[in-house]
Amino acid sequence: MMGYSPKSFEAVRANRQPLLDALAALAITQLVVRYEGGGDSGDVSELEIFPESLAQANIANTLKVEQLTYHCLADEYQDGEYRYFLQEQQSSIDSALRDFVLTWVDAHHGGWENNDGGSGTMTINVTEGTFRLEHTEYYTECSNYEYDL
Repeated sequence: MMGYSPKSFEAVRANRQPLLDALAALAITQLVVRYEGGGDSGDVSELEIFPESLAQANIANTLKVEQLTYHCLADEYQDGEYRYFLQEQQSSIDSALRDFVLTWVDAHHGGWENNDGGSGTMTINVTEGTFRLEHTEYYTECSNYEYDL
């Protein structure tokens, strides 16, 4: 995962349907991806699979093995600046899901993992074909008081 680029939104759009198709092929009806971070690092912390009977059938291992064509965000340094582009590659569904959510959150909240950080969930309702990202930013609030006597 790299920093924000306008290409981030393009990557999210390009990967939406391939992810839906891959999850539907595995009979997954809904998938929730949780992420969290702070202090300059962040990552996916949990994948929750529905229906629960699939989760109990060890489908998480299948997600690590099954491959799909994924459009990852890549960059190259040229003429004193980074140029971003999409690059097709074979990826496990698990890796693609992790990259997808972090690319999507970074597109809206670049640097979300810095300082106090943040957390959130991405819910894919495979049956309805919808994606929802819910993000929380953390910050330290302080109050200063001065008194003279």
